[in-house]
Amino acid sequence: SSGYQRRVWALLDIWHSLAVTEFDGVYAWGWNSKGQLGVSSEKTMECEPVALFEEDTEIRKVSCGRSHSAFLDSGGKLYGSGYNKYGQCDPANNSENLFLDNTLSDHTPLASQVSDVVCGPWSTFYVRD
Repeated sequence: SSGYQRRVWALLDIWHSLAVTEFDGVYAWGWNSKGQLGVSSEKTMECEPVALFEEDTEIRKVSCGRSHSAFLDSGGKLYGSGYNKYGQCDPANNSENLFLDNTLSDHTPLASQVSDVVCGPWSTFYVRD
């Protein structure tokens, strides 16, 4: 054993799961009917973990709601994906479902200067710096 350890922080919900590795890799798996995995809506289920986002995107924290997800990058920008009927991904967007399509550069963040985020079943709470 080299003594080297890899760390993974995972959030598990009934329907989908997200994980962030110590090297800023983000993975998602499970149900994707509303786009909560942050990938295209074409696949409603991912049984194997799927890598999310571009290599230069550093995701610091993720959180799972019932059918939505929140992604906080290292610059304090917060993005939401999935079921948005109650504005939990973006209150300014009236779409019922939001899809990130595996990229953040084409999307407007839900909020900026965010230091923490946590999702409830149908809500998203965040703290601004």
